[in-house]
Amino acid sequence: MQPLVSIIIPTFNSSKHIKATLNSVLTQTYTNWECILVDDGSIDLTETISVNYQEKDNRFQLYIRPDHLPKGPSSARNYGVTKAKGEYLIFLDADDLLASTCLENRVAQFQQHPECDFLVFQMERFLDEPDFSKKEIVAEQDKNQVLESFIQLHGQWPITAPIYKTTFFKTIGFNSELVVFEDLEVAIKAIVQASDFKIYPAIDCYYRNDANYKEKYNSIEVKTKMVKCFAHLLVSLVAVMQNNKENRFQNKDIKAYFVQSYKTFFRFTILENSRAFQDDNKKIVHLLAAHSFLDTKTFFKFILVDRVLLPFASIKGSGVSRIIKKLYQ
Repeated sequence: MQPLVSIIIPTFNSSKHIKATLNSVLTQTYTNWECILVDDGSIDLTETISVNYQEKDNRFQLYIRPDHLPKGPSSARNYGVTKAKGEYLIFLDADDLLASTCLENRVAQFQQHPECDFLVFQMERFLDEPDFSKKEIVAEQDKNQVLESFIQLHGQWPITAPIYKTTFFKTIGFNSELVVFEDLEVAIKAIVQASDFKIYPAIDCYYRNDANYKEKYNSIEVKTKMVKCFAHLLVSLVAVMQNNKENRFQNKDIKAYFVQSYKTFFRFTILENSRAFQDDNKKIVHLLAAHSFLDTKTFFKFILVDRVLLPFASIKGSGVSRIIKKLYQ
């Protein structure tokens, strides 16, 4: 008997691309799957389209996020997990695609490596149509390097790249307070807590970069969400590393990676909008200090920037912004 695979798709005003996404599920060469759609309050035709697919094929199941749960993709995915019956679990966004052999190959690899809690494959970006001729990507294999990269906000894989044992994923879950960075946080939890995992170079899923991608992530609305979530991310990851009982990934550089991620985030997000985010920056600096991530010199440097320089960073021609960037290199 083929093991059941649960595919969880959070939806929110996804009618533009969701048909292509669901069709990529329908064309799987592996047929023992269920596709759980969790709508997060759509006001377009997303629900209607989802119901149509459900009526045509009972492997599709549509749920509406209950009102008592927080809004956002993390909460919707977690709710989907509670409905999942599969032995294995994949998360797919409502505008992305699976290659037709995705499930077949992933299940085959899991059956060869039952000791693993999750496996990671590669996801290729596309604008209009995926390049199906490209089969593999060189992927980092060193698990310490992968963890360090995630901590420094350089994700090694996106949401759809892993396939998890459902029982394992239920021990980690998504942080519902995160509407951004949720992919980084769940990847770090998986890496630290898994008994073992493997990374493959094969491309078997596709991430849609639409024309508005850069504009969206440069908007003040999204940046505000990022700043608010960064503090939650920091607190969560500190707890993850402190609870890492086996200390497989603990080394003297871990704290330095957390500090470097903050410095990078500060330069590219907080500094550009210093007036809007000064209070948030203060909270983040004090969080780092409270968890002993900062030596005395670094702490006073950050406090100097926060209290003395940052209020003047937005004044054009003052040179303050350049001084801060140099201090935060």
